[in-house]
Amino acid sequence: MTAPPSTPLPNMASPDTSSACAGAKEKIGKALVIGSGFGGLAAALRLLADGWHVELVERHGDLGGRARVFKLDGVGFDAGPTVITAPFIFEALFERFGERFHDHVTLLPVDPFYRMEFADGSRFEYKGTVSETIEEIDRIAPGQGAIYHDFLAETEKMYQRGFVDLAEQPFTRVTDMLKVLPDLVRLRADRSLYDFVSRFFADERLRRAFSVPSLLVGGHPFRTSSLYGLIHALERRGGVWYPKGGTGALVQALAALFERHGGVIHTRQQISALDVDGSRVIGAKTVSGEYHRADIVISNVDPLHVYDRWLPMKPWGRWLNAWRRRMKQSMGLLVVYFTTRRPYPELEHHTIVFGDTYKEILDTIFDKHEMPDDLSLYLHRPGATDSQMAPEGGDAFYVLAPVPNLQGHHDWDALEPRLTHQIFTMLQRRLMPDVLDQLGATHTVSPRYFHGALSSPFGSGFSIAPTLTQSAGLRFHNRSPHYRNLYFVGAGTHPGAGVPGVVSSAGVVARLVKEDAATRPGAAASKTA
Repeated sequence: MTAPPSTPLPNMASPDTSSACAGAKEKIGKALVIGSGFGGLAAALRLLADGWHVELVERHGDLGGRARVFKLDGVGFDAGPTVITAPFIFEALFERFGERFHDHVTLLPVDPFYRMEFADGSRFEYKGTVSETIEEIDRIAPGQGAIYHDFLAETEKMYQRGFVDLAEQPFTRVTDMLKVLPDLVRLRADRSLYDFVSRFFADERLRRAFSVPSLLVGGHPFRTSSLYGLIHALERRGGVWYPKGGTGALVQALAALFERHGGVIHTRQQISALDVDGSRVIGAKTVSGEYHRADIVISNVDPLHVYDRWLPMKPWGRWLNAWRRRMKQSMGLLVVYFTTRRPYPELEHHTIVFGDTYKEILDTIFDKHEMPDDLSLYLHRPGATDSQMAPEGGDAFYVLAPVPNLQGHHDWDALEPRLTHQIFTMLQRRLMPDVLDQLGATHTVSPRYFHGALSSPFGSGFSIAPTLTQSAGLRFHNRSPHYRNLYFVGAGTHPGAGVPGVVSSAGVVARLVKEDAATRPGAAASKTA
């Protein structure tokens, strides 16, 4: 096994450049977007289309945030998101500029959506069609397939209310939450996702299979609100896709769209503080001494990091920060990227490998912040869908394990190599008998990477956890309660983590910016060419 590099090797790195503002059209004002994850890019595009002069500042030399690309053994690796489940949200961004998404990005279908491997040796494949999925359910749990229609109908109700109606609705006042409370009661959002799934399926394997998606947005299936059952309806409606060339190709396409229409990108500029004047943010300072003036600021950086590190706070603000730090965080992630000397055509694009236990693993990680002896894994093999994502004659993978975040105070210098070895041992035992003999290059990231490189408090993989008491208006607000022209997008804000969630958060911010401009004339009065 080769030693991992000490720092990630981005595949999208570029010299520090800034594109010139195109055209002489008068702009509303200057918007500064901090961070180039999917939320930041989507917000930058929406504000640009609405008539703002927009500059985007990124601390790294490459774009994407959690969706960065690493290069290892001559192969590009998606660092974070590996699926696209709502292509229409990206199509809409291109349409705002009169362009077609599919002229710039090719989406390849992933089928089966996921393969589930259970500790007893059985397997379930979540297929691309309803009929195939029902056949799979009946294969491992005879007689339970017919229930799938009822399950799907209920998740569709959650999708309609939770995503279609509310994903881009601002929740900045108590009354906003009160308006939707009757719907939350009717949909029984107080139940956990696991409890919701268990209403339909008696087989424990199916209960795990249909509740595990909550982990993909940072939630404990036994704590996450059943409203997140909408993920299943979203996948069923929109399909599961993989961008040709990797998720990084989608990031590049969004950045190119932004620059084509006059957006400005600054890389390798790390923000050190926000400059404020009374209740307004008027600019941002960087570690290297640059200053970016702004009429409005949109942060794709975790709100807790911004409040704790970049802003002066009065006593009541410091009290709020102390309360924010006590919010329930999502779990940490240990991710191992690796190549092999031979291909593994027997493995699908997405495989979830369940450990011997389920709730016990998650309780240990989420509640005790301890490392369980048992593991569950998510294995990503992009070459199954896009052959260019694997080395010639070999294969490329990333394998992810939920782990405690940094609230557990573990010695990650010792734990990281031990867990990496444990993961490969589990892969060898369960899926890839010769993996240690075929192993090429490896690179491991732990919660320390999420904390240090991605400014994620406590090294959480998905910001705060998606519990009912941390949903909608109970998440970080998309508009700061402290500074009236400071807005937030990303995993910790409404509507939540996952690619559809963070892109939708940009829609919330775009709506708030329009409302604020209309109700406070002159708030963004300066004109920037």
